[in-house]
Amino acid sequence: MDVDRLYEWQYLVVGLVGLALTGALVAPGEYSVAAGPLAFDPFYSAVGCFTFLVGLSAYGLWQSGSGE
Repeated sequence: MDVDRLYEWQYLVVGLVGLALTGALVAPGEYSVAAGPLAFDPFYSAVGCFTFLVGLSAYGLWQSGSGE
């Protein structure tokens, strides 16, 4: 990895900071939306999206490092 290409780490850092902030500021079930018998907890969707972002960016970094 070149120092000139630090932008490659941008999404990994955003995902990790998002996971940390989500875990620190919100608890599961704290903000839930219910419509009749269906309930939605945005905590789990935020954690899932940030985890997906971290995994995808880590995979991209791993692939770019092994291709050199």
